[in-house]
Amino acid sequence: MQTPDQSINTGIHTDPYETSALQDFLVRFNRKLELFVELLQHEQQALSQGSADEISQAAQSKLDHIQKLSKFIANNFNNSPGQTSGDLDQSLKMMNIVCVERGIKLWAESQDLIRFCQNLSNENSILLANRLKSTNSALDTLYSLTGSQPNKTYDDNGHSKHPHVSRQLASV
Repeated sequence: MQTPDQSINTGIHTDPYETSALQDFLVRFNRKLELFVELLQHEQQALSQGSADEISQAAQSKLDHIQKLSKFIANNFNNSPGQTSGDLDQSLKMMNIVCVERGIKLWAESQDLIRFCQNLSNENSILLANRLKSTNSALDTLYSLTGSQPNKTYDDNGHSKHPHVSRQLASV
């Protein structure tokens, strides 16, 4: 069981851009990235062998952690979490600018962890697409055996399909 993160609100008001404060922040940030790696690996296992419920739970855990990472960055730099809109990409771009400008060496480790997370996420996307293709193929086979027409909601890449509805709009 995880302990609550005391690093978000310590009550200590220091300059978040000061070198030692950035290094302390990155130590905590890297721990959070390592937890994110574990969540992505769990998602990968669920995509390979799990049920739909396990996949859904793993995906939700991942999304929750992404929001926590964004809030963690925003809180450290005294930004309102609403300003980041949960946008981790924007937060990471800001972190990159600050850390490169200050020459923070620990940022390289953070970047390695971020790249590893991106690679795991890309692998998970491929696993999800393959699982969806397999499911759609099975459904196509069932439809062909019953002679009914399939009404697919999603395409083979998992994107929502909306049938083109041609109807006349009411006129006055």
